[in-house]
Order: sequence, then C-alpha cells, then structure tokens
Amino acid sequence: MLRRDPQQPWHPSYWLAALGAGGLSVSFFMYLMWMVPHAGFPMPTWQHLLAALQGTVELPAGVRPLAMLAVTAMLLLALLHFTLVIWNLREQSAAKKTERYADWLNSPNEVQLMTQPLTLAMTVNVCFALGAVLVPNLWSVVEYLFPLALLSFALLGVWALRIYGRYLSRMLVKGGYRSDEHNHLSPLIAVFTFAMLSVGFSAPAAMSHISAIAMLAGTLSILFLMVALITGLLVLISGLQAMMQHGLQPQATPSVWMLVPIMTLLGIEWVRMQHGLSHHFAAPIVQSKLFIMLTSIFMLQLGIMLLGYRVMQLNGYLKENFTGKQRNPISFGLICPGVAIFVMGMFWWHLVWVQGGIVTEFSPVYWAVIALLATIQLLTLTALLRLSSRLLRHKPVVIASMQ
Repeated sequence: MLRRDPQQPWHPSYWLAALGAGGLSVSFFMYLMWMVPHAGFPMPTWQHLLAALQGTVELPAGVRPLAMLAVTAMLLLALLHFTLVIWNLREQSAAKKTERYADWLNSPNEVQLMTQPLTLAMTVNVCFALGAVLVPNLWSVVEYLFPLALLSFALLGVWALRIYGRYLSRMLVKGGYRSDEHNHLSPLIAVFTFAMLSVGFSAPAAMSHISAIAMLAGTLSILFLMVALITGLLVLISGLQAMMQHGLQPQATPSVWMLVPIMTLLGIEWVRMQHGLSHHFAAPIVQSKLFIMLTSIFMLQLGIMLLGYRVMQLNGYLKENFTGKQRNPISFGLICPGVAIFVMGMFWWHLVWVQGGIVTEFSPVYWAVIALLATIQLLTLTALLRLSSRLLRHKPVVIASMQ
C-alpha cells in the first residue's frame, strides 16, 4: 500500500519514482537485446525469447538463466511502474484542488509539471518492450502499431509543449526569475521530456519498413531533438551562471546529474536515426562514427557522474536522503542517471567494442564489463527501493491510550 507522509505535500517529483521504475524495467530488456539472437529483427521478440528459454537455440553458458531473470525483473518493475503511475494520477488529481497547486502554476516551479508527460512517454516505451517479448506474433502486425505509437507520442508532445510554452511565455512576460533562487539545473526536466519524446519517435524511424511512416517519425524525432538542444542550452547557461554566483541549492542536488539521462536518450536517438537512414537511404553505418559519438557521450556522462558524486559527498546529500532524516521526493531524481549510465554503457560496449571486433562476445573480458554495468544497475535498483520505502511506505504513529 503506497502512502506518503501527510506532512509532506504531493510534489511533481513523485512522478520520478514511476519514471525510475519504468526505466529500470526497460534496462533489463538490454540483456535480451544484446544477448538473445534475433537475426532479421531489430529487437528480440516472443519467438526469440521462447527459443532461448526452451533451449531450441544454442546459447553460451549463463545467457539462458540471465534471460529468465531479466524477463522476471522487467515484469516486476513494470508492475511497480504502472502502480506508481496510477498512484500519482490520483495524488495529482487531489493536489489540483489545493492552493499550493495553483501557486505552482504561477511560479517558476511550474516547469516541474513536465514530469507527467515525461513519465507517460516512458509508459509507452515500457508497453512496447513488454509487448515485443511477451505477446506471440506481435511483430507480424507491428507496422499497424507504429502509427499508434506516433499518435501517442504526438499527443504527449503537444501536451509537453503546452506546459513548457505556458511556463516560458509567462516568465518572459511577467518575469520572476531570480538567479539566487535558481542556482540549480532542475529546469532540465523539460529537456529530459523533449529528449524522451525524440527517442520515442525515433523507434518507428529506425524499424518501420514503410518509408512514409519512417520519415514522418524521423521528422518529429528531429523536431523534438532541436527543441531539447535549444532548451538545454538556455537552461545550462542560466543555471550554471547562477550556481557559480550562489553555489548549488542543496535541495536540488540531483539536478547536477540530469544531463546524464538526457545524453543517453539523445545518443540512442542518434543510433536509431543511423539505422533508419541506412534502411531507407542506403546510407552505410560507419563504425568509426559510432566509436566517436558513443564514446564521447559515455565519457562525458562518466565525468558528470563523478563530479555530481563529489558534490554530494561535500554537501552530504546521499547520506541525508538514504539514511538520514531527509525525506524529499526530489531525491527520486537520483534514479534515472543510474539507469542511463547502464543503458548507454550497454550500447557503447556492444556497438563499439563487440560489434567493432575488438572484444569477443561472451569472453571473460566481455562478462567482466557486463558485471560492472550490472553492479551499477543493481545499485540503482537498490536506491529506488530504498527511497520508495522511505517516501512511499509511511507508517502513521499510533499513540497508545492511557485508559
């Protein structure tokens, strides 16, 4: 039973709990994506998974039990994701009746409402991954599903643009932005949302065999890519300047890691667009380009993670929010960066090192790096469960009667 502390009002950051659960569910799909054979298909489907689990296809030692574990984790985390989405919908509906919510709509905090379309875009991704591996013969009708996916992301895109457009236009007309109150990078949540929509549109662009669908999807993907890049540039300039003047606002410490999931999404979008161009325009996928782009993204992400971790050591953020007295829903913002590092690490390791012929698949070196990435994934999962227990499992204090 999910229950927040009544003394802690609902906040849009609670959506990040659902987002993290959905991201972790999709992250376990990465094991299937890279280890289960799916020749002729862009991703593993029901028949590939069934063949792997039944033993009708030869697999290296350890892959079959890992595939079973991955599917189980996908299902459990997807269930948690859907549960948290429903809980947040109910909580937000109740919050809309309060004065606090009205204040959000007339303050710079309004941008945090972008967490809802962001999370629901992740819901579409979770459903797509689950459908691919759990619904028999779904791939035979996938071309009929791509337009539905485009429609879903388009509706979420319009919604996100309306939220951000209202926020930005009000700030430009009425002002209200003071650098000493915005010494953080929390507005990057809008960039995160646009990047999620961009990568969502890129899936049909990469996988559809119908040129019109692929090109429409690619156009919309590039549209939201541009919106994400321009918005990100504006947020980084203003946010970094404010932080250099006033220091980082302690409560918003997780925002220093916000660039990590954004970069993962845009990196995946770039890879998918390369596949789409290869299929429809006969543009070859150049291994050297994959190496430069993915390595640059992954190295920069590692640098941001290390910098953010050092900052959290200095201000005690991790200790206070995992074992201390602090119970703030903004701390759920720590989950997605861990998911993003794992997912980009899997792309980088397989596309650059394995498919580049540098490392032999399923060799001891291969498994050593997979174990390192899995450790990051496990730590992220542990963090989600820990924060959920602290923030969503509130137990009311019962005072015994003296009679």
